[in-house]
Amino acid sequence: MNQAPRNRYQDSSRKPQNKAVAKPKRISVKPLRAKKVKAQTPRLRFSERRNQARQVKRFTRESRFGKIFIRSLLASVVALVLFVLATMFTPMLAIDKISIVGNSRVSTKAISAAVKHRLGGSLTLISDAAVADDLKQFKLIESIALESKPPHTLVIHVSERAPIALVVRGGTRFLYDPAGVNLGRATGSELLPTILIADDPKISKNYRQAIDVLLALPAQLLTKVAYIQAKTKDNVTMQLRGYSAQTIIWGDSSQSILKSKVLKALISRTPRTVRATFDVSSPLTPSVIR
Repeated sequence: MNQAPRNRYQDSSRKPQNKAVAKPKRISVKPLRAKKVKAQTPRLRFSERRNQARQVKRFTRESRFGKIFIRSLLASVVALVLFVLATMFTPMLAIDKISIVGNSRVSTKAISAAVKHRLGGSLTLISDAAVADDLKQFKLIESIALESKPPHTLVIHVSERAPIALVVRGGTRFLYDPAGVNLGRATGSELLPTILIADDPKISKNYRQAIDVLLALPAQLLTKVAYIQAKTKDNVTMQLRGYSAQTIIWGDSSQSILKSKVLKALISRTPRTVRATFDVSSPLTPSVIR
C-alpha cells in the first residue's frame, strides 16, 4: 500500500527546537600603516669621505677668495675714479709754476707770457696741442713737449728751428731752415751756404732740391760751401769758400752718401789753392777738372 509521506513534524517525539541563531561577529580591520623606511646611503670609505671633505673645503675657500678679489677690484676702481676726479676738479694737481727749457733765440719771458693763462689749470688736463697753439706766434719754435712734475710744476721743452742756409731777398740776406721758414736776418757771421734762387723758399722746388743735397753733405763739408744752386733736379752745383773758388758738380740727389764719401776723398787730395771742379754726378766714375 502506498503510504503517505510522513511529515517530520507529526512525530511528537521530534518537536522542533527553537535554537538561537548566532549572530556573525564584526571584525574590525585596522588599516595597515606603512612603516617608514629610512633611505640608507651607502657607507663611504674613510679615504673617500676625507677627499669629499677636502673638495668641499677647497670650494668654500675658493668661493670666499673670489668674493674678496671682486670686492677688492671694485674698491680699487672706485678709488681710482675718485682720485682722477679729485685731480681734475680740485687744487690737488693745479699748476702754479711753469718752467721753459731748450730755448735760446726765443726769450723765456715772451714764452712765459704766452702760457701764463695756464696757471691754475690741472696737470692732468693740459695737452701738447693746447700749449703749441699758445706758442704758434713764435715762428722760431719748431715743436714743444710737456713734462709734468707733480704736484704743481709744468715744464715746457722747446725745440727751436735751426737755420741751414741763407737766401738773399730784396738785397737782404735772411736765415732759413730746411722747411723754408724765414728765421730772421743774418748777422754776417754765419758759416752757412747761400742758396741761389729767385722765388720764395716755401714754394720753391729748386730750394727743396738744394736742401736735399745740403742735408746729405758731411757736417765738416757743409761749412765750406759758399753757394749752392739747383737749376734742375739733375743739375745741382756748389762753390766752396776760398779765393780759388773750387766748384762741385753734384748732379741729382740720388746716391748722396756715396757722393759725399767720394767728394771728401777728392777734396783731400787737391790743394785748396788749386782752382778745380769736382764732378761726382756719377760717383763710380768721378773726375777732377783743373
